[in-house]
Amino acid sequence: MSKIFNQIRSAKAQLSQLYKPSVAFARSVLIATAAVTLSLMGARQLGILESVELNAYDQMVRLRPDESPDSRLLIVGITESDIQRLKQWPISDRKIAEILQKLEKLQPRVIGLDVLRDVPLGEGREELTKVLSRSDRTIGVCLVTDGSADSPGSPPPPGIPKDRIGFADFGVDQGGVVRRALLFMKPPTIEGNLVAEKHLCNDNSQVLFSFNLQLALRYLKPEKIYPKLASDKSLWLGKTQFKQLSANDGGYKNVDVRGYQILINYRARKKVANQVKLMDILEGKIDPNLVKDKIVMIGYTSETVKDFFYTPYSAGKNENQFMPGIVTHAQVVSQILSGVLDNRPLFWFWPKWVEILWISGWSIVGGTLAWRMTHPTRLTLTFLAMLGVCFIICFGIFLLGGWVPVAAPALALIATGGSIVSADRFNKSGYGKVISAQIKQVFKVEIDQAKKDEEVAEITQSQFFKDLQKKKDQFKASKKEISAKEPLPATEIIVGSTELQNTESQPDDYLNQLQQKAQQQKRRPPLTEAEKDSQNAVNVEGLKNDSGSETESEKNSENALIVDKKNNDSAMETEADGELTYLQAKARDMRSRKSAKNRIKEQKNQDLEDKERKD
Repeated sequence: MSKIFNQIRSAKAQLSQLYKPSVAFARSVLIATAAVTLSLMGARQLGILESVELNAYDQMVRLRPDESPDSRLLIVGITESDIQRLKQWPISDRKIAEILQKLEKLQPRVIGLDVLRDVPLGEGREELTKVLSRSDRTIGVCLVTDGSADSPGSPPPPGIPKDRIGFADFGVDQGGVVRRALLFMKPPTIEGNLVAEKHLCNDNSQVLFSFNLQLALRYLKPEKIYPKLASDKSLWLGKTQFKQLSANDGGYKNVDVRGYQILINYRARKKVANQVKLMDILEGKIDPNLVKDKIVMIGYTSETVKDFFYTPYSAGKNENQFMPGIVTHAQVVSQILSGVLDNRPLFWFWPKWVEILWISGWSIVGGTLAWRMTHPTRLTLTFLAMLGVCFIICFGIFLLGGWVPVAAPALALIATGGSIVSADRFNKSGYGKVISAQIKQVFKVEIDQAKKDEEVAEITQSQFFKDLQKKKDQFKASKKEISAKEPLPATEIIVGSTELQNTESQPDDYLNQLQQKAQQQKRRPPLTEAEKDSQNAVNVEGLKNDSGSETESEKNSENALIVDKKNNDSAMETEADGELTYLQAKARDMRSRKSAKNRIKEQKNQDLEDKERKD
């Protein structure tokens, strides 16, 4: 039987040795993970990581393979060579009207004119107005005011009705990079409401569609696909939902999302659609199949014209850093058509609680690797490999249309691993042990004092102590009653003179007197019957000698008083014995508790020393 018990104790000890490192590991990693995750989420809320996340987004856009050109679109670019050959700058209204007439004959489904014609340019203003008013295929552009009196916006070309006007504005991030597209919006109110000319694109009462959305809707109309707004104010085209971009989606933090915006899903770096020159249209050098039933978009592609934008493709390029405005519009039109007709994924984002789990998960990975691996070179290579895995996962999700945090989990991996390594080095150094010993000493003093206070509180709150306090109060009250009465006869004073004098002189030391009396009673041998009778006789004779003139009734009173005195002494002796026995038992119990606590403390100190020697 003892052998079985020994085996159980041995297994328990081994399990304890295995359990302690696991608990220490879990505690260290979880504390570091919580601290790093909270710090990174706070940094994201403050916008500190926004630029890093946007750069990661741009990098993933550049790493994606280009998709094939969208055959539903044709870009007619006004190049620098076209300007030189026409010897016109800007292109006159007459040439614009001529281009539109030639394209009309080729039967495109819709024509988008991304050229501002708010004021007459050259000859042919009336011709242009007539062409624009008669054609139901042409979509014109305007520029929306930014809300300042100095920028009231640019009105649309003349002769085009409201339902064929679209604004050409984009959502531009810091650095001039275009990552967001506006689908519709209400023009902002101009400061001071001072407008030189009131027009469609600075009228705050109007809801305007963008140039991109107008072209896409015109193309989808024969397919019987119309825009709808759901109850949550989201835009639906057929079975495709275009979710509105929020201020904190993806890597953004408090971005300006006025109007209805989406994140641009760029199709290709260079050739998003087939492209021809303006002179090819004027000279008839174009395949009619490129135009028929297509979206034809006309705009400047010359770099001398300031109609271009920085895009995610611009970084790291010395030349051709800009994308012409007409090509950027083509990217958005292709995105809308591909999402509705080809099921091309639109961008989606994780909710915040999933992002927190994503970041904390990589934080746990970093802490676990740092705890398990001690070799510096191996640990460094492993961390580099895990950073690569993190980016590959994020890039794979990006290819599926999801934009998830990239910089935050990478920083969580590094920060948690670094904190675990630093803490381990600190604990193994002499500084860590010295600080640990000082902290233990401080807590030991506080714990010892707390134990003493706890023991005192336990004694003072016990029922026995309360009974003693109650008896003390009763004795004080009885003393006051005795002093208030008339003086007792001499016999009564003689009988209780010793006890009353001691009690009156020290009423607050009742407990000490009680203990001393009980001990005296214990040490004194019990009286025999003969001794008790002799003592009573002596007391009676003394009383007789002192008061010879007493009556028989007084003698009887004296005898009764003596008997009461004996009974009181016996009762007090019994009570003192019981109280002394209880105090002795209480003392033994407290000594046994203190001894057990000392043994537990010594065992803990021994375990701690063993662990430090192992470390």
